Amino acid sequence: MNISVIVSIVIVFVVIVLLATLARYGLFSSVSVTEKEVGPLLLVYKKHIGDYKNVAPVMDEIYYDLKDNHAIETTKGFGLYYDNPREVEKDKLRSIVGCIVEGKSIEDLTALNHQYGIREYPSSKSIVAEFPYKGTLSVMLGIFKVYPKLSAYIDENRYPKTPILEIYDQPNMKIEYIASVDLSDEVFDSFLVDLAKKEPI
Repeated sequence: MNISVIVSIVIVFVVIVLLATLARYGLFSSVSVTEKEVGPLLLVYKKHIGDYKNVAPVMDEIYYDLKDNHAIETTKGFGLYYDNPREVEKDKLRSIVGCIVEGKSIEDLTALNHQYGIREYPSSKSIVAEFPYKGTLSVMLGIFKVYPKLSAYIDENRYPKTPILEIYDQPNMKIEYIASVDLSDEVFDSFLVDLAKKEPI
């Protein structure tokens, strides 16, 4: 067997493995966009200014702190992303990042007020898309597969542009992308102002 045949076999094998890996993380998953009511959701979070790719450690920090130091189990992380990375410089991108706490009220979490933002994301009419969640690669693939369809749907139906809420649902192994189209700018801004009244972002 000559070297060119061996190289070809290796290349084919690598391509097959790569495609199989990407398929597992959602490369070939279809994306459908629907409208439904979302919320209310109880959010525990920190603000983040900078590249969105750096929010995962913040989410992990909050998850483990709630679990290890406050006996609060959570199964859903989230990021609320305010700015379009194509229009805003990476070091100025605004987001809030943290965990969704279920089965508790804001009053149950008052001990965390000095440490985190604690707010209820109101029930709202929302545009929702879903994508498989198998890990970080799924998040990256979702950006390229979901956002174009979500944006197209919003434009076609003349809905307002709003911050996008991404929910990372571990038990159901999915990411939900949510554009809440009937929440006002004041509601979204309140997540930032309430978190640090002296320095709203």
